[in-house]
Amino acid sequence: MRTYFRQLIKLALFLPFFTVAQQANVQQKVLIIISSHHYGYYLPEVITPYRLLKQANIKIDIASPYGGAGRGSGVKSLSDIDKHYHPQLKKQLANPLALADVDTENYDAVYIAGGAGPMLDLYDHPQIQRIVSTMYIDNKVVSADCHGPAALAAVTLPNGEFMIKGKRITAKSNAEEGLWAKNNYPFLLEDRLKENMAIFSSAKPNKAWVVQDGNLLTGQNPKSAEPLTRQLIAMLQNMKNTKLN
Repeated sequence: MRTYFRQLIKLALFLPFFTVAQQANVQQKVLIIISSHHYGYYLPEVITPYRLLKQANIKIDIASPYGGAGRGSGVKSLSDIDKHYHPQLKKQLANPLALADVDTENYDAVYIAGGAGPMLDLYDHPQIQRIVSTMYIDNKVVSADCHGPAALAAVTLPNGEFMIKGKRITAKSNAEEGLWAKNNYPFLLEDRLKENMAIFSSAKPNKAWVVQDGNLLTGQNPKSAEPLTRQLIAMLQNMKNTKLN
């Protein structure tokens, strides 16, 4: 009997350390959301984050509004190293999850890629509202690049206010939009973000610019995808360290 109780005591002493070790080994996971509109999503803004997240040993799922594959543009703009990663990603890009099937409990962050498509099928989407608002409230990382912040622009919180109200944010600037965008988009993204009371800032056209406000992380343009993702990885590491302390 004494031996039995001694074993129980040892187990009780060891268990907290075992739990911490388990937590340290839990692999974090990011949800990448792409547009499935025929205008397409921008491949470099998907593959660069995918590569950097993979290199950081972070799991990745890809989702689109209804599970449609959409159209990836910008193949010619891929860097040599991203061209190497493109084949690894083709299967996931061809078979994304539907947003309705996404369980936010499974993810530590969401990243929304840009391209022309998000302006048409991610703005004010009911499943985007569910996913983004839930993850934001749960203090997970909510991130988007270029036209990706269109998905954030109409998200509201339980108090009825826009999530981006009073938040520092960036996205594709008016100065970077051409005539095609002005003729085909329902709005210019910079204008809509400001209308919905975000504190918008941007760098000169085609210069990388990343803005973090709490757990909200946004990038201005394709050149911002890499620094944004590096900041996202740092935020995820900080989340992990906080849980362990």
